[in-house]
Amino acid sequence: MRLKIVAVVAALGLLATAPLLAHHSFSAEYDSSKVLTLTGKVTQFDWVNPHSWIYIEVTNPDGTKTLWKGETPPVNVLYRNGWTKPMTEEMVIKGEIVTLRGPAAKDGSNHIFSQGLIREDGVTILGLNGPPPEK
Repeated sequence: MRLKIVAVVAALGLLATAPLLAHHSFSAEYDSSKVLTLTGKVTQFDWVNPHSWIYIEVTNPDGTKTLWKGETPPVNVLYRNGWTKPMTEEMVIKGEIVTLRGPAAKDGSNHIFSQGLIREDGVTILGLNGPPPEK
C-alpha cells in the first residue's frame, strides 16, 4: 500500500513539473547575433500567456509581402512596462506602420523576439536591451 502511495505522489509530481520542462530557453530558439529590424503594417496583436504576439506584414524589395510575427516578453513584463490588455488596442493599431526589432528565430521561420516596437510617429512603445532572462 505504501508503495502505491509513493508511486501516485511521484506521478503527480512529474505531471506538475511537465510544463516547466517543456518551456524553452531564449538561446535555444533565437539567434542573438542575428538581430533584424522590420518595418510593416500591423495585422494583429494577440494578448496571450505566456507571451503575446504581434503580426506585421512586411513589403519585400521585390514588392511581395511577408507576414512576420514578433514574440513579446511575458505578459507580466508588458504590465511592468505600462501595457494593459485594453491599452494594447490603442497602442498597437491594426493597419498602422511599425518597426519591430529583435533576434531572429534559429529555425529560419518568419518570427523574431520583439525587443523593440516603434510606431510610425517615432514613439517607442516597447524597448528592451539584450536578450530576455532565460525561461
